[in-house]
Amino acid sequence: MMTRETRTELYDALDGRYVTRAECGARMRETRAKLHNDDKRLAVIEFQQKVNNWLTAAIAAGIIALVIKTFLGG
Repeated sequence: MMTRETRTELYDALDGRYVTRAECGARMRETRAKLHNDDKRLAVIEFQQKVNNWLTAAIAAGIIALVIKTFLGG
């Protein structure tokens, strides 16, 4: 049979490793909020990367067109 002292010792030993449901819920809400903010920032970065890729492709196409015109069109 577990006594109150044994139970207290057990809880003290496990407090560092295990958390209560309320504490777990608070940690999960905090983590979700951080991830939600990261999703917003990643969406902005993704949009900027798409614009950068299009600009790079347009510049590369212009350079390739100039090289072809130089060699073939004189």
